[in-house]
Amino acid sequence: MKHVDDRSVWIDDIRVVATLAVIVIHVATQSVFTQYNVNNSAWWVGNVYDSFCRFCVPVFVMISGALLLPQGMSLGQFLQKRLNRILLPFLFWSMVYIMFDLVLKVRDQHDALPNLGSWLFRHLAEGAAPHLWYVYMLTGLYLFIPIIQPWVANASNKTILFFLLIWFLTVMFGQQEVVKINSPLDIRYFSGYVGYLILGYFVAHRAVVRSTVLWGAMLLFITGAVVTAWGTYISTAQKGAISHEYYEYLTVNVVLASVGIFILFKAIGTGRSLNNAPGAVSKFIGRYGYGIYLSHLLVLSILAHFGINYSLITPVVGIPLTSVICLVISAAIVYIINKLPYGRYISG
Repeated sequence: MKHVDDRSVWIDDIRVVATLAVIVIHVATQSVFTQYNVNNSAWWVGNVYDSFCRFCVPVFVMISGALLLPQGMSLGQFLQKRLNRILLPFLFWSMVYIMFDLVLKVRDQHDALPNLGSWLFRHLAEGAAPHLWYVYMLTGLYLFIPIIQPWVANASNKTILFFLLIWFLTVMFGQQEVVKINSPLDIRYFSGYVGYLILGYFVAHRAVVRSTVLWGAMLLFITGAVVTAWGTYISTAQKGAISHEYYEYLTVNVVLASVGIFILFKAIGTGRSLNNAPGAVSKFIGRYGYGIYLSHLLVLSILAHFGINYSLITPVVGIPLTSVICLVISAAIVYIINKLPYGRYISG
């Protein structure tokens, strides 16, 4: 087993792509949910961009599994180091979103102001911004890592593959669009995002990935993304309203796309040097990726105020262009905060 540092290059690369992908989703979603006609070209453009980027959150979790599960920290060390790393920036950006929302409500003389206390509590309890659900989920996984880490470290490849097989079955059974069976078989203990955590560890540390698997990994990714786009179209057309079942991260199609792109990056990225401009950019965004994730929705809201959104020029151009602009601005904001006194503790 190679040291984790040997994997830092391709892991930084895929973290950058996943960071950009999550921004693309939030830009493209505006097109999908505002253009209600599935025969509208703008809807299709948004749907395709969204579908091909759905790997982002699963890949973030897989990266966590690849980097954290091999570490043999004590329970106290792990919780102190990792929870501080995610919770302090989360609290800071939650307050930023709450203040931003509060300013808008004051401007619009919103009815929520008389109930300010309950409104603030609800924002913190349920999430100050829609994308912050990820931090709540990640916190739950972090609490679970010290429990499963000793098992993963000592488990054979067959045992881990057995777990992943059962986990994949729970994903299939949970996706009623794929398997329309209500079985009493209780395999819920294998379910949830913990499967992505272990999958990331397995691909990064146990699986032998050679260049010969490139086409297979690419096929997995494209198959998963195409099924996501087509399934969303069929489901939406049948219901006469936006259907996001195929967009869910715990679906067969998204699992296929996620594992495909993870294997693809390992196959083509291992051994690549960081001593060049793309490598430096990859390392920079990888360093500030969490802060970019936390801050990007605020940046998108401000950009939209100035007419910079999916419809800029045309959705084909507007979605990636707006996403890149958002990525650059978010990275700059997080970098500046990081350089302030104690800013590194809250910037992300």
